[in-house]
Amino acid sequence: MNNPRHMLRLLCKGFSTGAVGRKDKQDAQVIFEQFLMSIQSLRAMERYSMKTVITTDLHGCSLEFRALLKQAGLMKSEDTLIVLGDLFDRGKHSFEVYREMQALRDGMGERLILIRGNHDQFFLDCLEDRRDFSLWMYNGGGITLESFSRHGVSLNDVGDFLKSGMYWYETEQFIAVHAGLVSEKPEENSRDTLLWDRSVTEGHYRGKLGIGGHTPMREPVWFMPDGNMLLLQYDTGFSLPDRGFICLDTGCVYGNRLTAMVIEGERCTLTGMRHMDY
Repeated sequence: MNNPRHMLRLLCKGFSTGAVGRKDKQDAQVIFEQFLMSIQSLRAMERYSMKTVITTDLHGCSLEFRALLKQAGLMKSEDTLIVLGDLFDRGKHSFEVYREMQALRDGMGERLILIRGNHDQFFLDCLEDRRDFSLWMYNGGGITLESFSRHGVSLNDVGDFLKSGMYWYETEQFIAVHAGLVSEKPEENSRDTLLWDRSVTEGHYRGKLGIGGHTPMREPVWFMPDGNMLLLQYDTGFSLPDRGFICLDTGCVYGNRLTAMVIEGERCTLTGMRHMDY
């Protein structure tokens, strides 16, 4: 679908340069009707300011997740939600996270974007090959199994849901991944880079803005394309950078907080939800 603002600029340019006058009457009428439709679309966009909410590394923190989405003002009927993976493990409430994600998928459809994380891959690998079981258990899988067993959930059903997760998701503004990027062309990165990489924290990445998690930080960090890093402030709007890498994993499961980035147009805001003891 064409961006109405872009269409409107092109149409206005055509009128101002006299391009429409050089067309026959029928073509001019078609262009004028498209112009009116663009105006209507722009007015609709202004009434309904759709936004994108991005969060990551839930790790079974279900109450924080629900509270964070409410605090971020997620409108399930019109906004987009991107979850950058690691839904389960280490936290006690993986079943509740799974149930919440299912409800979001039912309510939001394709506007819920799930990115696959390394812990999600642990889960899927164990369904395929039991030899990977001990590695998953070492990385917090035991508490996940307990959570699902307590509620009688089929692990194969959970696996089918996780398989819908993408390794990356790209928009005009950013590339969403779980862990890291080496190339700004996401298809050129290896699976290990997308699931496991931590080299972005060393400031080596210079490409199109990447947004990820995986590496826990006390505060959200922008690893800038000049090699420096900038701690990002909560509840303070700023312009979305066009290059570098932003890490949103702030270690909720370790007692810190769950972080979301709310993007509206070219501006974004960070909001956080402290870990809850329950």
